[in-house]
Amino acid sequence: MRAQAHPAAQGPREAQIDIRPGTGSAARALGDWMERAFAGLLVIAFGIVLGFQYMAPDRRVLSVLVALLIGGVAWRLEIIASIGVMIMALPFPKGLSFGTTDLALVMLVVVIFMLRVGQRQIARPSGTPLDMPLLSMLVAYVISFYNVYPENLTGAMANFELLVTTLIMFYIVVNSVRTEADLRRLHGFQVMTLILFTLLAFWELTHPGRALVPGWLDFTATVGDVFNTHNVRIGGSFNDYELLADFCGLNILFLLFLFMQARGGYGRGLFITLLGTTVFLLFSTVTRGPIVSLFVAVAYMLWLMRRRLKVVSLTIGAATIAVTMLTANFVVSKFTRSGDLFARLGQTEIKGFAPDTRAEAWRNAWEHFLLHPLIGCGPFYSASRGLKFWFWPHNLYLYIANTIGILGFAFFAWLFVKIFQLTRPRVDTMGSESYVESYLFMARVQFVFFLVDQFKIEYLRNATYQYQVWLMFGLWAAAARLRDQAGHPDVRLGD
Repeated sequence: MRAQAHPAAQGPREAQIDIRPGTGSAARALGDWMERAFAGLLVIAFGIVLGFQYMAPDRRVLSVLVALLIGGVAWRLEIIASIGVMIMALPFPKGLSFGTTDLALVMLVVVIFMLRVGQRQIARPSGTPLDMPLLSMLVAYVISFYNVYPENLTGAMANFELLVTTLIMFYIVVNSVRTEADLRRLHGFQVMTLILFTLLAFWELTHPGRALVPGWLDFTATVGDVFNTHNVRIGGSFNDYELLADFCGLNILFLLFLFMQARGGYGRGLFITLLGTTVFLLFSTVTRGPIVSLFVAVAYMLWLMRRRLKVVSLTIGAATIAVTMLTANFVVSKFTRSGDLFARLGQTEIKGFAPDTRAEAWRNAWEHFLLHPLIGCGPFYSASRGLKFWFWPHNLYLYIANTIGILGFAFFAWLFVKIFQLTRPRVDTMGSESYVESYLFMARVQFVFFLVDQFKIEYLRNATYQYQVWLMFGLWAAAARLRDQAGHPDVRLGD
């Protein structure tokens, strides 16, 4: 047995330890005082610079101040709140010398995520069922650079950098959502973002051709007929009315899910109000595709719900939708500067297999695809060579085939099949007791809408909108992981 020291022998050591009492607490107090002093000086400096900017504003200085403010807020918050700040800022990017504020925000959240992982506050990142198609898709993009024309290399590199950034954001979102509460919080940030976006879009509708903040929130490209008094088509901060219409269609389904999940009167009132304003904005874009896509998505949703449908409730629901759409179109066409969506829809002609406004663009894109059908022309759609006239394909699938060829198209198709499997619903309503299961039911309907709507537009052509699509994919994948873990309680997220 090991002998124990006599208590008397430990006296000098105890006395030696007690010679410097409070040293640790004194150091901590000094550190706290220095931190407060630094924060105070920083606030004073920020206030002085802000005062000078109030007297003589400079766009570059104001952009830096806003970036510092958002970055500082995100840095002090935990990871879900930091992602929430990013979500609210993504639709409103500002150009910087190295890219946009969206790129800067994503990189900032990556740094915060890595620090939290290093401090063992969150688990290390892990893979998803989408890893292999995503990796294969990236390889196809790299291979496609072989056919990039020299004059398009800069643009192709910028587009590839954007794709990589959105994929990084996707994995940060998937690996940060660990509980249903995290998912609900991010949905709350999405709602706040939608409110800001709606207010901005209403301002654009009432002030077409003007800039709210010159060099940042600029709508000078929003024009109509007769001095911008008729046929104005708003595009929001995407500056693209077709992508804004796609965004509105996706959020109509999202808000319908939140309305079905809300249990209180105030929550239901908020979501029904936002639902009405989003429908209004959809009609203000005067874009036909999302209306058709919504009909397809709603028909698919009803098919998923077929076991619980009743004739009376189905009739009431159909009548409500019809009245809402007719009212929105009437108000937009008669009392705003925008146009009549239903009138435009009624004038649509089909030429062969394409709508009248898509026939030439699709034919042009198909002929361009045949120049390099295997690996594509690289991640930059250009009019420099091989096109009869410059026009977007107005079709995601033709755009993908043009840029990364049949090889990349196959990997994109693989990705979409995996997402379709990932969002497989286990309930037949958006209003079930399980928030996650109901969200995945809605996600499947959203994905059907997205697949149909991308036949007339391509989300990859817009640097701002791409973040919204991959954020949506990330939340779907995170919800699917939460659902799988609920069935396997011994598995921890991120392990």
